[in-house]
Amino acid sequence: MPKSNAQHRAVVVGAGIAGLASAWWLERAGWDVLVVEKAPSFREGGYMIDFFGPGHEVARRMGLLPALERRRAPISSVTSVDSRGQRRGEISTAAYEAVADGVISLLRGDLASAIRDDVRAPIRYGTAVSAVDDGLVTFSDGSSGEFDLVVGADGVHSRVRELVFGPPESFVRYLGHHTAAFTVRDAALSARIGYRYQLLTVPGRMIGCYAVRGGSTAALMLHRSDSAELPSDPAAALRARFGDLGWVAPSLLSVVPEDVYYDEVSQVDMVVWHRGKVVLVGDACGAVSLFAGHGASLAMTGAHVLVEEISAGFDGAFARYQTRMKPAVEHTQEFGRRFIGWMAPASAWRISLRDMMFRLSGLPVVRNLIRSSVAPDVDGVLTSQRAS
Repeated sequence: MPKSNAQHRAVVVGAGIAGLASAWWLERAGWDVLVVEKAPSFREGGYMIDFFGPGHEVARRMGLLPALERRRAPISSVTSVDSRGQRRGEISTAAYEAVADGVISLLRGDLASAIRDDVRAPIRYGTAVSAVDDGLVTFSDGSSGEFDLVVGADGVHSRVRELVFGPPESFVRYLGHHTAAFTVRDAALSARIGYRYQLLTVPGRMIGCYAVRGGSTAALMLHRSDSAELPSDPAAALRARFGDLGWVAPSLLSVVPEDVYYDEVSQVDMVVWHRGKVVLVGDACGAVSLFAGHGASLAMTGAHVLVEEISAGFDGAFARYQTRMKPAVEHTQEFGRRFIGWMAPASAWRISLRDMMFRLSGLPVVRNLIRSSVAPDVDGVLTSQRAS
């Protein structure tokens, strides 16, 4: 390896949060970085995330907190409603912030956008990876390049992981649910929902929505499914699955875009995250799932830790990075499996119990219980000592 990072070339596969954060840190460390993304353009929107924990500290180190504050969604509460839209339980933002210190609620795409705006590396959209032979990468347009570092940051369905480590069934753990997310521009619906995260939950199904900037409404749908296989027509599948629900379900289902984001809810569990010059970051090696949350925070943290270890010495850097990150990922994954019963209750009595906790969220004892239920402690990953 050359002694100067300025002579190093890196390709980052995936222009989501993990990939963009990796590119940001690599170029600050002096690397020549190329980012490739199979989507034809930057992916806007996405679902709402609660961004806090170690990723929040990484964003502070990157100088991104002012940009994230500008994109913050002014959510006043999380409210559970019935099929008529009547409130069943509510937890205020103040109570939630007491549970999750420093939380910033924003759309996943807004976090990625804030990072992208500060990345200088070129991003080649509409470009996938077709072959990886250690540092030699061949792209879908037939071009190829030799790189000193290949970062697979291409998500749960990582093509880099499949090419280098094996088929997805070896690493992907299905959690029994499908999810969909989309944003629609409807001023009347946006005004009706307001700046509250409102959710309608029935056994096995959940619809959540909230107003976002510009008179739009963002929606998240979640339902149980025995099979991980995705439908050929996701929009039609959503209409069939949720069509009997009340509240705003008919309005949302009438405008589901044909290209709606729709996927299985899964985790990625790997023994080793690296091979040769290839290393995985974010969901590609340690997806924690929608149930766990914190995926964006861990993606930001993983990118930072990886480049910190590389900068400390390339030899053994990948192993040191994994040693620091893997316990936090495994802890959060286990938390996510426990959290299924909170986010997607399987019975009416569990839904009632959750709503009761919302109503009592002002009580210190209940806040402590909610804290243990929604906020896994992974802050130590940034202060962990490097493996010797």
